[in-house]
Amino acid sequence: DQVGFKNAKMEDIAHKVGFSKASLYSYFRDKEEIAMQIIKLHLENFYKKISSLPEKNISAKEKLGFIKNGYMDFIRKAKNYIIIKSNMDCNDITHKEVIELKTNIYYVLSSILEQGIKEKTFIKSLNIPKSALLLESMLTGISFINSIADQSNDKTLSGFNIEEMTSFAMDFFYMGITNTKQELCK
Repeated sequence: DQVGFKNAKMEDIAHKVGFSKASLYSYFRDKEEIAMQIIKLHLENFYKKISSLPEKNISAKEKLGFIKNGYMDFIRKAKNYIIIKSNMDCNDITHKEVIELKTNIYYVLSSILEQGIKEKTFIKSLNIPKSALLLESMLTGISFINSIADQSNDKTLSGFNIEEMTSFAMDFFYMGITNTKQELCK
């Protein structure tokens, strides 16, 4: 039976994974640390999927498609990422590793945006640092809404679909940075 993250107890987790409670505590101080380690693992997998994108010989638009699909996969697996992360001690080593991964993702996004400018797909006046931060923030915001949608009684959020929202956001972002003349000539 599923009690949810908030109601889960360390002894329940230990029982589920076949450890004694004492053994589990020898590896993790609390359930938040376990959750953060799992999230970090999913984030590492996402980063591994996209880290080689700057070197791939495909268009910036195709690379953004890989980002979108990879992020949707990450959010499906790490559904409560933002809620758990917001409750973590900022001095936690795992938290710092997550920040490092998110920073590395920012640099991948920046590289893709630079490529899009060189390809003349994206507007040449694009502010790459701000745009990469906006894209990362937008994706993080979608993951936040995904984290709370199931717990909300609001009818607007009850129909939230991570795939639809991520596609919409990526398309919206893409159209905002696209060199319209270039796109119209295709």
